[in-house]
Amino acid sequence: MMFSFKSLAIAAGIAFAAISSVAATPLPCSTCDASTTTGTYVQEKSLVYVLEKAKYDITPVVVKFKSITKETCTVEHVTPLVEELKVVLTGCIGNLHALVGVELDVLLLTSAGVRVTIDVVAGLVADILILVFGALSFVLSLVEGIDVVIFTTLCTLFAVVGGLVGTILLAVLTLCGGVLGNLAGAIFFILKDVEVIIAVIKTLNVSACINLLGLVNVHVAI
Repeated sequence: MMFSFKSLAIAAGIAFAAISSVAATPLPCSTCDASTTTGTYVQEKSLVYVLEKAKYDITPVVVKFKSITKETCTVEHVTPLVEELKVVLTGCIGNLHALVGVELDVLLLTSAGVRVTIDVVAGLVADILILVFGALSFVLSLVEGIDVVIFTTLCTLFAVVGGLVGTILLAVLTLCGGVLGNLAGAIFFILKDVEVIIAVIKTLNVSACINLLGLVNVHVAI
């Protein structure tokens, strides 16, 4: 199913601005003393830290996507940015895989040693989805209905990015198991009103996100 990204461009901009303004600030973990045993351990073993770091690292790349104009929206210009984003997402996946076997109580600790709730984890994951898919949607809106070849090529490139985000989502849900209750449901609750995100996920056919978040029967009203 194809959606009109032009009609969702404003929503994408609002969502991006809200998340990026927070992500641009120093990481909460930067306030802890990483030279101490406790600080280092929390950073290396904390799911919260890994997600915060991913959000922080993704933001400057997304800013580059948002600086693309109709004139510069070419496959040649966008491809290096896609590769840069893939590096960040792949790094996050590696960090998540390194957490396999860590006790949940440690996974959910902040640098201050506070155990977070399902809402915090869901919020961090949702922020990452909004940042990435909001940026992809913005770029697609520049060429939709103007150049079908570029639009189709970009969709192919962006589907790979979407697959990596889906892997991150699956890794987080796997790490938390069922202990945090319906984490996927909590993430969906945050995203359900951000139509632009659901639209691009379904257009790129990111199966992991569609299936894990239950988006199969979700329709976006344009």
